[in-house]
Amino acid sequence: MTSTPENVLHLGKTPTSTVVKLAWPTILEQMMYTVLNFSDTAMVGALGAASTAAVGLTSTSIWLSGSVTSAISVGLSVQMAQAIGAKNQNRAQQVVDHILPICTLMGTILCVAFFCLSGALPAWLGGEPEVIPLAQQYLRVIALSRLFEMFSSVFSAALRCMGDTHTPLRLNFSAILLNILFNFLLIYPSRTVTAGGISFPVFGAGLGVTGAAWGTVLALIFSSVFLGLSLRFGGRTIRLRLRGISLDRGVIWNMLRLGVPTAMEQFITTSGQVAATRIVSTLGTVSVAANHLAVSAESLSYMPAYGVSVATTTLVSQSIGAGEKDGAMNFGRIANRLGFCAMAFVGVLLFALSEPLIGLFTRDEEVIALGAAMLRIVAVAQPLNASCSILSGALRGAGDAKGPFVICASCMWGLRLTLSCLFVFVFHWGLHGIWVAMIIDNMTRGAWCIARWRRGRWRENAVFSGE
Repeated sequence: MTSTPENVLHLGKTPTSTVVKLAWPTILEQMMYTVLNFSDTAMVGALGAASTAAVGLTSTSIWLSGSVTSAISVGLSVQMAQAIGAKNQNRAQQVVDHILPICTLMGTILCVAFFCLSGALPAWLGGEPEVIPLAQQYLRVIALSRLFEMFSSVFSAALRCMGDTHTPLRLNFSAILLNILFNFLLIYPSRTVTAGGISFPVFGAGLGVTGAAWGTVLALIFSSVFLGLSLRFGGRTIRLRLRGISLDRGVIWNMLRLGVPTAMEQFITTSGQVAATRIVSTLGTVSVAANHLAVSAESLSYMPAYGVSVATTTLVSQSIGAGEKDGAMNFGRIANRLGFCAMAFVGVLLFALSEPLIGLFTRDEEVIALGAAMLRIVAVAQPLNASCSILSGALRGAGDAKGPFVICASCMWGLRLTLSCLFVFVFHWGLHGIWVAMIIDNMTRGAWCIARWRRGRWRENAVFSGE
């Protein structure tokens, strides 16, 4: 028996409850992705500051590949959601048919590119002599994960657009448990563990940072395979097909129209973070380690905003497909209010728990003190940071992918990096200067996104995937 893809516009009794019901599984899923990242960071942190810095030095470059994944995910998922909102299942199936060929091609290109750059990239980023070899080893293995990360992300987005937020939640949770298990077995050497007064030997490969990379690769292989199987055999009228696939110019054009600005936005953001990492590297290993751990801990605070943002993209897209632009505006407004309030509360927690959060990943007192100071700085920007994330998702769902790109490019390169250089090299504020520049950037983006959404110019150019 097959099931019809779910129109989620009336999932709850009110628009607010609809946003909450659609968002909470994605918030939990984001929590799990955060744990996936934290498991590498915390377990590698036990090996020392050099190993932590090796993972931190390469993290922004890995995120850079996410710009391609985001482009494909947004470019296809928004079209799917709009087609489902319009009750056009044939068009939605056409969009799904593009997932396998496009992800296979682009994911393979990313794998090869990362492997080829693994030797030179850590040195270019300014890694210190003891960090560079470890970073190179980590990158050579993590390059293999790019293909599977792309499949996992796009499959998850497709399932959410069909109203299924629970399958990605379950499978990604399972992948995280596997990643922690693989890390436990691959990072550390064989050893004797004592529990409840009983000692027993535990196998360990002793691969260090390379073991953490292999753990991530194996976990992503698991999630991508089983998400793909769910999309193919989940009893849906719209499913992943292996035969009868034909590429459609309209789908590809809309994917580029939506995806290229999204990719450029993430590229601008991540390349800016890479440049900021290069500035941080001039401050020494302790600053690199503290910066990485603070960024990792701060990612905890993104979970509510990210979940609401994903829900908002789906709701706005389906509203546009159904021809309900006023409904789309209302969903964006409600989601922004929810996210703003939630992130204000999260900011208070981030400030109060700054030292315990950094302490989860390292025992180095100097790194803990510096990383905690960075979290206290960024805590004040969380409400407007939520507005940026949520309303950027709303704008993309309405077909206005150029708006978030313009805002991102202007703030990242016009504000953050310019002010970072000024604060570090002229005022000599050290790592504090980089994070002060970051919150100025984040707060400006949030205010700008609010203004753009309220003006409503996106109404004139909303993409309709059924055209």
